[in-house]
Amino acid sequence: MKPVPRLLGYALAAGPAFFLPFAYLVTVGWLVVYGLPAAYHGEEMPEPEEWFFTVSRYGFYTLVVQWPVYLLWALFTRRLTARLKLLWVGVLAVFSLFSIPWFLYAMFRRTEKVELIRFIRRRSVRRFFAKGLAGELPPPLRFHADLPPEYRRVRFRCAEADVPPEFRVVTAWNPGGERVEVAENLVADEHLRNEIARLGLESFPVTGGSPDFSHAEPGYGIVCDRAEAVLLARRFRQQAFYEVLGGRVYLVSVHEGHAPGDPIGRWRDLVVEGAGDAPLVYGS
Repeated sequence: MKPVPRLLGYALAAGPAFFLPFAYLVTVGWLVVYGLPAAYHGEEMPEPEEWFFTVSRYGFYTLVVQWPVYLLWALFTRRLTARLKLLWVGVLAVFSLFSIPWFLYAMFRRTEKVELIRFIRRRSVRRFFAKGLAGELPPPLRFHADLPPEYRRVRFRCAEADVPPEFRVVTAWNPGGERVEVAENLVADEHLRNEIARLGLESFPVTGGSPDFSHAEPGYGIVCDRAEAVLLARRFRQQAFYEVLGGRVYLVSVHEGHAPGDPIGRWRDLVVEGAGDAPLVYGS
């Protein structure tokens, strides 16, 4: 397709496509701002203004019209492999209001082959849908990118031979990633230990450090869920914590507590035995 007709066609399609998420946000926004507070206080539901009904109604109409069009487009385009067609059709079917403008944007930028794959972090799944693509696969979307690379090279010292199948490792040392005096770190560590006891959580000492333990920070393996670990780590101004699930260690940023943890390795491989008492030095 020539540049000018192509640009004109995508520009005309962009209006109704991007109207869908706008109509959704307007509808949900009205319910959150007006509908739910009235229902919570037992009051009569306020009557929406005419423009609200207009936006909601046309949002429904544009969805009914566009949904089959985009599904057929994804199924019959020659720019996608059979597996990528399956992936896009599934996304369009489940997330139609937001995936329709996303698909249009990807087709316009000619990134439809890699747009979804880069969000898939499991290697086997990525390779399944990327079969038949020329060139290298796009890098997966990385979570917890705000954390220093040293956090992913951690080693642990732990006296417990049989650790629980699920726990989180939290420290109170060096809050905010800033170097502080040992005495201040010890006070913070005591506060963390008292807080764990107050919450009634099972815990045991765990020290995390660099591979040679030239840097080490004492902490605790805490039997709690991720939400509790996020709150604890935030309260003690930590940037991240580690979670151990079924023998696997994951790194979690306190700023992305909702995201999957970055895999670090197996707990048994990261626990250093016979390391002696590592020096407690400063560092983030």
